[in-house]
Amino acid sequence: MFKKIIMSLVCIFTLALGAYADEINDVQAFFNNFVNASNTYSTSIPSFYISNAKIVRVVHKPDGTKQAVVIPFERYLQELKKGAALAKTVRYKNRYVNQKVTKVGNDYKLSATRIPRNDASGLPAYFIITKTPSGYKIKEESMGTTVQKFLNAK
Repeated sequence: MFKKIIMSLVCIFTLALGAYADEINDVQAFFNNFVNASNTYSTSIPSFYISNAKIVRVVHKPDGTKQAVVIPFERYLQELKKGAALAKTVRYKNRYVNQKVTKVGNDYKLSATRIPRNDASGLPAYFIITKTPSGYKIKEESMGTTVQKFLNAK
């Protein structure tokens, strides 16, 4: 009887780990599609976010301090649209290395080092990704940046 209980628990645990691994793979595939859309300047980028997603830029100041700035989602979308032509012209792309996906409540947090075009070391970034009826979506995005103009964002 004890053996049956142990075997049942092992089977349940194994199935749960398999389902969790599948979800992690799905989140990673979603993120890879997002990065590809971003790096090809796709007009579908807004569809990767929930409405009113939280957009945070953590500005790394020259004096070594940091300041987080929350960008209203509608403004983010407007600036994304305005900046697409210039980004495409200069072939601006981001790479994300050292990616790690962890489950946070019902959501997933994908942490990575974002390496923008012409940057050697990169800066921290994370994305909170949630499952919706229409698939995975970005709920929150936070990226480190050295661009000081974000400090004037209103």
